[in-house]
Amino acid sequence: MQRRVIHARAEGWDGIEPEGYRPGAAVGIARHTIVGGWKPEPGAPGPQLELRFFELDPGTASRLERHEHEHYVIVGRGIGHAVVGEQVEEVAAGDVIYVAPLELHQFINRGDERFGFYCIVTAARDGAQIPEKEEIERLLASPVGPFIRPDAVPPPLRRGA
Repeated sequence: MQRRVIHARAEGWDGIEPEGYRPGAAVGIARHTIVGGWKPEPGAPGPQLELRFFELDPGTASRLERHEHEHYVIVGRGIGHAVVGEQVEEVAAGDVIYVAPLELHQFINRGDERFGFYCIVTAARDGAQIPEKEEIERLLASPVGPFIRPDAVPPPLRRGA
């Protein structure tokens, strides 16, 4: 049963233990799944949306990836770069980022403190798709090239594996 109110605390939320970005990947990123969780299909019990909060240590970046689902991202603290498609923007607390389906994206901490952002996605969704080598080479030659970190996070695990 999903709790209706989840109180914030100094380092997260009551009853929510931070997880790694992915199991076995110690990359300086913590994920707090605040509401919901991944579901194998839309009709499965529980919330239809998932709310997560990611915290990136200084100098770290999320995975460069795309999905069939859209993302809504709200920066909670710190400063960073949001790479969305072939654009990069500096972002800070309160900024909102929309990531369309199948749009490559990556979030990079560019400050000296932790960079945190809320991510809202559908609970029943596909997994991450990693860009092909040729696409990475094209991005590295584009205006986002100096910002992206193609190897920041190990590739995703297959769901159910």
